[in-house]
Amino acid sequence: MPSHSRRAVLKTGATATAVGLAGVAGCLGGGGGDTLRFNFVVPVENLGSLLDIPEIQDELSGLGEDYELEVSQDASTPDSINSLAAGEADMALVTTESFGGAIVGDAVPSGLTAIATDFWDAHPDYFGFEIYSLPDSDVTDPEDLEGASLGVNATGTGIHAVFEKQLDNMGMSSDDVEYNEQGFATFVEGLEDGIFDAAIFPGLYAVTPRNQDFNLVFSSQDAFGDEFENGYPFAYTVSTGDALDNKGEQIQSWGDDYLEVVDYIESNRDEVVSLAADHFEIDEGQLDEFFMTENDYYRDEIEIDEEALQGIMDELAALEILDEQFDVGEHVTNEYIT
Repeated sequence: MPSHSRRAVLKTGATATAVGLAGVAGCLGGGGGDTLRFNFVVPVENLGSLLDIPEIQDELSGLGEDYELEVSQDASTPDSINSLAAGEADMALVTTESFGGAIVGDAVPSGLTAIATDFWDAHPDYFGFEIYSLPDSDVTDPEDLEGASLGVNATGTGIHAVFEKQLDNMGMSSDDVEYNEQGFATFVEGLEDGIFDAAIFPGLYAVTPRNQDFNLVFSSQDAFGDEFENGYPFAYTVSTGDALDNKGEQIQSWGDDYLEVVDYIESNRDEVVSLAADHFEIDEGQLDEFFMTENDYYRDEIEIDEEALQGIMDELAALEILDEQFDVGEHVTNEYIT
């Protein structure tokens, strides 16, 4: 891959920490005709965030030549949907419930199309979202969730759907629990302060409760395993219809760079961990224990698996998380990552 000299643009970098607070993380040109505005939630875990790291940018063929990139970190995927709907972002990382809800609710005026898979959840051989309570907690099994206070970064997200599915498995509903919203990085403290009884942890943040012998109440494999024995596509990069219409060539180049990032990670994993830890101000040991290990998600299928995606959307409709079913095929494409 050709290495570009540093672009003649201001590059501040996504230095927002993983506290989960929304904020501008990087800026390369202000959303002009050749600038793609991309929003993510969890750094590194969302692979698209890695395109914000200057040393990785230097390895990409298209960035700085075919397009510029503006990167922002949001607190949750519903926040990213709001940015897309307001025309403040062209592309974003979203998850099951936020994607399906945006489609069914026509939240984005120009439409929304998934163009790449970020990772799968509940795969039997990889990480699935884990729900923990304190080591001395009485909440140790899914049956104990009735009346509990549950930590989520936001309702309307894919992780909220994991809770809802397990509650349904136990004959309960959201009426039987209380959801409390906080940033992922504060979940251990939230448990220790008694703000909630159990909390759901994504891969990056599950390292701490796992190492401190917290109670694993259940995992997303427990919640969805009967329906999806090989897991389901959980997170995707999506684009607005306006962006596809007006910036299609730039998005195609971004897709090529995205594939280059995936290849670069596979060949330079340790270097990427070090670079990402520094760039996003994450503890390197925590990141090293998670990224591309058995504690990471299943990431081998980058193209959109339409059948699998339809399956999880139908399941969310059956759970009444989505108001109705919809045809996933009308809202996905793989043409930008081939």
